[in-house]
Amino acid sequence: MSERAAHLGGMGRSVKTESRGIVDSLQRFSSLPAYLPTSLRIADAEEAFFLKEANQDVTRNSSLQARVESLFIYRARSPPTVNASYGPFSAEKPIPQDLLLTSTSFGNTEKFPFNWKLKSHILDSSVYSNRPKVQTLFYVTGTHWDDGDPEEDLPCVKMFAFPEAREVAASCRLRGDPGLCVAELELLPEWFSSGLDLEPEEEIPAPLGGTAMELFFSLYPADQAGQCLLEEDGKWENNIHSGQDGPQQASPARERIGSVVVYPTQDDLKWSLVSLDENVVVSVPLNLVREGDTATFLVSLTSGSVADHFTLRIKAAAGVRITAVRVTSEQQWAVQEEIDSSGSQTTATLTCVGHHPDPQSRTNGSFYEILQVDFGVDNSSGLAGAQPITWQVEYPVEDSMSELAVSEIFVSQTSFVGIVPLAMDTEVLNTAVLTGKAVSVPVKVVAIQEDGSVVDVSAAVECRSADEDVIKGSVKTSLRDEGPLRQASQGAGPLGGPSPCPRVP
Repeated sequence: MSERAAHLGGMGRSVKTESRGIVDSLQRFSSLPAYLPTSLRIADAEEAFFLKEANQDVTRNSSLQARVESLFIYRARSPPTVNASYGPFSAEKPIPQDLLLTSTSFGNTEKFPFNWKLKSHILDSSVYSNRPKVQTLFYVTGTHWDDGDPEEDLPCVKMFAFPEAREVAASCRLRGDPGLCVAELELLPEWFSSGLDLEPEEEIPAPLGGTAMELFFSLYPADQAGQCLLEEDGKWENNIHSGQDGPQQASPARERIGSVVVYPTQDDLKWSLVSLDENVVVSVPLNLVREGDTATFLVSLTSGSVADHFTLRIKAAAGVRITAVRVTSEQQWAVQEEIDSSGSQTTATLTCVGHHPDPQSRTNGSFYEILQVDFGVDNSSGLAGAQPITWQVEYPVEDSMSELAVSEIFVSQTSFVGIVPLAMDTEVLNTAVLTGKAVSVPVKVVAIQEDGSVVDVSAAVECRSADEDVIKGSVKTSLRDEGPLRQASQGAGPLGGPSPCPRVP
């Protein structure tokens, strides 16, 4: 008996078996539809199912010469095979890979990349002149994290865009388990001053003041040394060349990543407000500060305040020092400062007196800035997390004092630019109703630093589900699908992109 795969329809695969012999004459004398009673079994597949078509033609298998069945291969680590048996006879044949729709991007790997897909995540879709970098995390889904490190088989990723009719490109090598890397493009300063001139087909709507730029990627094999060399300059770094340099060699097919918006301005800091009383408010920067860096706090009067003489008392946490005090308008205000840095904690007393304060400037609904106070973090402080800074206002004329207010400066040994959840598979198919086993998908959470290095922070996150009846999160950082089949696609949706489930406390 011989067996062969016949055709592919939708997600199901159809297998046709044939036999030849004396059955040719028997079929002519049968009054009932003939049926080849072959037993079919799928081997070397983790999850596979024979499918029954809803409107299948009853005469489709009315033959002793052929048998057609539809099947669905869901997961497979090695090329699956179909085994056909009839009595003492059996035959087995691998399913042709052109019917399995394996990823052509990983064609050079020694492993079987049936479920492999390359996913991308842009870490920040807004690019400013003071942060001219575009960083994208690439990672492979569909691999088995317990199979070991597949880095010897993984290709390089080239990320590129086409500003000013030129190609700007960067490359990185997929590594680790799961295979991931961060590609980084750095835009030229003149592109921010003049604005990007993109090709018409690449122009897409962008927020006011910005220009949208499309990003693409392609895969190519690493060289013999395992490095990812760009075509012209042989570097891992940016590769910028004009499209007018002559004919280029054919490159692998490109795929779209997404778009970023390039702004010609600098990125504004984000602030939070700490009100000391009805007169004085402090603007606190929310950006992370590393050892040796400085954070600037703004001291302002509220709209409508008529205060013109007060004393501001400040006390910083150990390892945080007041490095400078600047008066915004010396014509309007005089400030006498007394800073004591001799102890473990820095204290400051700032006496503020208005020369000729203009009350009209404080009635326009906005704050009236009078001071800028710089706080620096000692290089050897070893601080991490939120460090408190206390504030208190005294009014000598009224002999009154405000309540003690606390702000925070956020210190980090490293500077993270993004946190991304990684699911081992891009989709959850609820086969629990068929197999009786709950479906689980492992999830990792990684944090990406400014230099592109990746840190696994899975142990420091918690996972919450929007619907516990469909998807549940376990302490092992995995998602379990136990809901009805009709709800599986809804519950699994977030895994296809940035997921709101994992959260760093």
